[in-house]
Amino acid sequence: MKVAKHLLAGAALLPLVAHAGLSDRGGLSGEVSVIAGVISTNSNLSTSGSAVKDSPLNSEGKRETDSLFGGLGSLAFTFGEGLSKQVFVGTSREDIAVGTLALELGYRQQLESGTKVSVSYLPTLLAQDVWADPFIVDTSRSETEKSGDAFRLKLDGIGGSLLSLDLAYAQMDIDTELSGAGMGLTTGQQQSLARSGDTFYSKLSYRQFLGRGLGVTPSVVYLKNDADGDAMASQTLGGELTYFSFAGRNKIVLTGKYHQRDYDAVHPVFGQTRSDTEYGAFLAYEYSQLFGIKPLAFITLAGFTNIDSNIDFYTSNQYIASLGVTYRF
Repeated sequence: MKVAKHLLAGAALLPLVAHAGLSDRGGLSGEVSVIAGVISTNSNLSTSGSAVKDSPLNSEGKRETDSLFGGLGSLAFTFGEGLSKQVFVGTSREDIAVGTLALELGYRQQLESGTKVSVSYLPTLLAQDVWADPFIVDTSRSETEKSGDAFRLKLDGIGGSLLSLDLAYAQMDIDTELSGAGMGLTTGQQQSLARSGDTFYSKLSYRQFLGRGLGVTPSVVYLKNDADGDAMASQTLGGELTYFSFAGRNKIVLTGKYHQRDYDAVHPVFGQTRSDTEYGAFLAYEYSQLFGIKPLAFITLAGFTNIDSNIDFYTSNQYIASLGVTYRF
């Protein structure tokens, strides 16, 4: 589904105050959410809008606005002495609250040192429709699928501290890679546009409390995209800052990010090496005990992401706003 990733990104499931173990009770727990909202983007790479890219090629795309509606949920089974072991499936509240898509199946354990170790498999992190050849103008472009598997290791509260490390490795494959096929490129130039490959991700975070239920989490992010094509391979370095506030029934998480992404080789279509600056902000809000019902909560998220590229074709921005209801059990 084209909008599946937007539904996940729009669910404002906020992180809870930490328990002594991995949960406040043993056994099965989870949540189910129903959300609705809108998303607007002008990305030339998005398949949710028109299949025709108007001339000239090196220009920003048309803005398209779509509605979104759907549901999602998560399940966890907590067990062991001190509720220190957990099997889980679904989307992490912490990830979604900062605008990250991650559907996981994994195992988590809290060590005696206080470190929470999570190992997970992300089967649909990268699955989405993309253009087989994004560089066709004034003619309808055909779609293909980008799919892949990812594996993740998270260390939260390392040694009982407020330091966390998030590591991931992903393999991505384009089913039908035709990038630049209609541009009269040489075989070598066309191969440099191959998007399949491996991605390595790392994020180091430190949670600093500023008061009761109030704090900030600065993070440093490094990502290496080792694509098969040199013009598509890149390295990203950036920072993120999350502010969180839990006061009574109200929970707020506000995250800002700034990433610099540099590519390895000259783009054969545009004749220069691509360089992107990406920044954005996400505001997630939750009001618990909706209508006085303890397991029911109102949730909402609003955010934007902007990419400024030295190649206009890749310059884009996206806005999203959603609201919904979550039931926890």
